[in-house]
Amino acid sequence: MKGGYELQTGEKEGCCDACIRCLGRIPYASLIATILLAAGIAVFCGSFYTAVIQTRTLFSFDFRSVTVNFFNLTEALKWSAVGITAFMGVYAFILLLIGFLATGASKEKKYCGFGTGLGSRITVAFFLVLTYIIFIGWLLMSCMGVIPSLFFYLTVIVKATPYTVGNQNCLNLQQFGLDVVFNTTNNNTPGNTALGSNMWEYCGNDYNKFQADGFQLFNLYIVALVGALVVTISLVHYLMCLSANYAHLKDSGKIYKYEETKYREEQELHNIVTNSKEKLNY
Repeated sequence: MKGGYELQTGEKEGCCDACIRCLGRIPYASLIATILLAAGIAVFCGSFYTAVIQTRTLFSFDFRSVTVNFFNLTEALKWSAVGITAFMGVYAFILLLIGFLATGASKEKKYCGFGTGLGSRITVAFFLVLTYIIFIGWLLMSCMGVIPSLFFYLTVIVKATPYTVGNQNCLNLQQFGLDVVFNTTNNNTPGNTALGSNMWEYCGNDYNKFQADGFQLFNLYIVALVGALVVTISLVHYLMCLSANYAHLKDSGKIYKYEETKYREEQELHNIVTNSKEKLNY
């Protein structure tokens, strides 16, 4: 067939066969895991970054002010989301590259020697352990993501223990232990707060704004939680892929050692037969 190229046997390989052979080198499991991770990390970073900024704004609007520790915490969380996204993107590319190198003919070409095979197994084992540690981290991050989601669920969806003062609905964040978030040394009185200078009390228009913005934050934290769970699932896929690749590379090393030993024995037998014939002819 035209457009093909010659194989070792002298026959030409068709375009369809070449395409099938190339498709056989694609690590589909690692590719699916990479797509899941990319989607999850994009959703998590965008939602979490926006949610952290809006949470700080919600706790500091009007005349309220937050503590320096809370401000620094939100800044750290905001930029950590960006750093985690960049790290996971590079890490996903590395794992996908390992999947390509450990699949099909690429495995035979790159990991054919004993020393190289041993190094490849060590590399895969290293990334297997590292991926497991990262998986534990994302699992903990997913559990921690439940906390803000639960808080806004109770305050906005369920509207836990709102009370009325002067025909105005009020919400006291002190019952959630969040009074430590606010800078109580500031003597400014929050606007539309009928209970005095307590910055953790939201009444009247402040309560309505808290409900409106809190509902949006609830949705953002839920989306970020879903993104974190998708990343966690993708890491489970990577763990399965790396385990399978490690087993395949280990088996390939044994097969190579067997073929190498067989080849040496055949060469020795061939040399013995050749020497015997030469002696007989002599």
